[in-house]
Amino acid sequence: MLERCFKPAVAQPPHALRRAKRSHAPSRVPHTSKRRASTIGGMFVALIGCMALVSPAQAAPLVYQLNTNTTIYLVNAANNNELFYGNTPFTSDSLAMSPTFALFTADTNGVLWDVTGAPFPVGPTSFTQIGDLDWANNGLWGFSNANTSLFFYDLTSSSITYSAAISGLGAATVTGVAHDAASGDIYLSINTGLNTDQLAVIPFSTTAANVIGSMSIADAASYIADIDFDGASGNLYAMTFFHRYFYTVNTTNAATTLASTGPHRDTTAMALNPVPEPATLVIFGVGVLTLARRRSR
Repeated sequence: MLERCFKPAVAQPPHALRRAKRSHAPSRVPHTSKRRASTIGGMFVALIGCMALVSPAQAAPLVYQLNTNTTIYLVNAANNNELFYGNTPFTSDSLAMSPTFALFTADTNGVLWDVTGAPFPVGPTSFTQIGDLDWANNGLWGFSNANTSLFFYDLTSSSITYSAAISGLGAATVTGVAHDAASGDIYLSINTGLNTDQLAVIPFSTTAANVIGSMSIADAASYIADIDFDGASGNLYAMTFFHRYFYTVNTTNAATTLASTGPHRDTTAMALNPVPEPATLVIFGVGVLTLARRRSR
């Protein structure tokens, strides 16, 4: 049923992706109040209608997913069908989403950006080589591969309120950060090269990472680009870099279960909604209206 709302993902060469980005540029038409109301109302009805088509049997998360070419797609993890969402102004390895569907990422200088609509800077973190971000408690958890540090950026005070060097990772690179709202633990996807992915956890209020086990993926010559918890199911999801495979991950032993296979996308990050159902649908509607208003100006 979701095929009505999500077009099947098709592998595209870089030049095709550039044409696709141009084709999604808004037309230069006068923005009358009637046109804005019609656009916003249409987006709200269409997107809420698409959400209503998701039956319990199809209950896999909708994923906001970032690529190396700066495109963002909204992807159904159950079948890898996708909708073009927008672009970031730079390449990044991080993406996080708030309960109100605000999207955040970090640039190479460690500055956080809101990329929900027209991108704008949120504030500096003083950390570089940020492997990923994840939402929690009106702020963002992040991990810096430059100095192996975990940090928390509080959006209320616009400042770093926690940072600590993390031991136990050796020479591994962190590609994903996932905050477990139930326990406060931080899960990390790490690797030392292609297809060497492992799941690690930093228990709440500690500064040592414990490796849980290896995460097996079928995407050859690839790696897990990100992990994130689905607020609706509580499941931990992983996404691969090369062909955008989605997996569920067992947090006890790191065993992976394939959810769907996708096209060549060179993914860098993903974000799932941290709020469980049924609140998601209500907030989703508010988020759609906010985004539509921003983009209709």
